[in-house]
Amino acid sequence: MIQKIKNAMLEELWSLYQWFFLFIPGRLGHKTRGYFLKLFFKKAGKNITIKENVEIFHPEKLIVGSNSGFGRNNIIDCIGEVEIGDNVRFGPSIMIATMKHNDIKNKMNSNEFKKVFLGNNIWIGHNVTILPGVEIGNNSIVAAGSVVTKSFPENSTIAGVPAKRIN
Repeated sequence: MIQKIKNAMLEELWSLYQWFFLFIPGRLGHKTRGYFLKLFFKKAGKNITIKENVEIFHPEKLIVGSNSGFGRNNIIDCIGEVEIGDNVRFGPSIMIATMKHNDIKNKMNSNEFKKVFLGNNIWIGHNVTILPGVEIGNNSIVAAGSVVTKSFPENSTIAGVPAKRIN
């Protein structure tokens, strides 16, 4: 019972944060959001930046490394956990999903949650979608407009729908 009350209070604090900090413009807003969001993350490094209109669902299941940053209009669904390494930069309009609907046809509520893992030194271009269970190795680039449906090793350049390794 106490845990339910604690979770409800955290959800309300998160909603208040979203309302208060979501649209502060400029570098002040980027740093302010990065600083205050750390209070909600499972684990957070230093110098995190978060641009305007970034929505993070279940931030208590998000790990973000140092010097990483989110672009405008990102949607990060952490219900199945998301781990982001150091020096990871997101372009605008990135979507990370960790929940898969297993049986929509039969209308059964059988959702599956899979962790997304992004290593260190990764750049993700504009309008990329990363699906549940994906792992991207260190020193990789994901080209704009890609839909990443599977995992890729270190030093990959990834592009396409569905994304493929191009180097």
